[in-house]
Amino acid sequence: MKNVILFFCAFVLLSCKIDSSKTESISNTVISQNFKTETNKLVQYGPNLPTEPYEIKLDTHQKSTHIYDLQIQMLLYNNAYYASSNSKKDFKGKFSFFINDNTFFTLKSKLIETPLLIKATDSEAADNQSSDWIRENTYYKQQLEIKTSEDFRVTGYIQFTIEPRCTLEKIPIIIKSEKGNVKFEIDRC
Repeated sequence: MKNVILFFCAFVLLSCKIDSSKTESISNTVISQNFKTETNKLVQYGPNLPTEPYEIKLDTHQKSTHIYDLQIQMLLYNNAYYASSNSKKDFKGKFSFFINDNTFFTLKSKLIETPLLIKATDSEAADNQSSDWIRENTYYKQQLEIKTSEDFRVTGYIQFTIEPRCTLEKIPIIIKSEKGNVKFEIDRC
């Protein structure tokens, strides 16, 4: 009989211990959730650096009835750089702008880069000659002349090698006209 009473007392004590640990874990969870919501409300100071080394923004500006400027803005982050479209060297991944052949418009001028390229010594080159690297935010402008009043959609891409990640980036783009509204944007499809 003593054994039964001792077993029963031990069972009651253990069950009380389990309940108190459940209460502790529940209260810890509630406290940690409150802490997380309070932390999310805090204002963060300091740089909020993007994880990608670049960002591309596209825009159009109407110059006259049938003439438009396509604008490409290259924003660089985290010490990223790429080869200029004006580079005299034959880089496979220098900045390039390609449009598929079409009868809707013609490109009127070369791709204009602003500011102009910055020459820097290429420590990776065997002959140690200067190379043309873009290391700051840059604008590109390409003029086109619309030859039709009908709606159209023409695809192409922007291509460059982003360094120091050393990846060939190929960004699909669209130039389209809808009801006389010309748009230049990244093709998200």
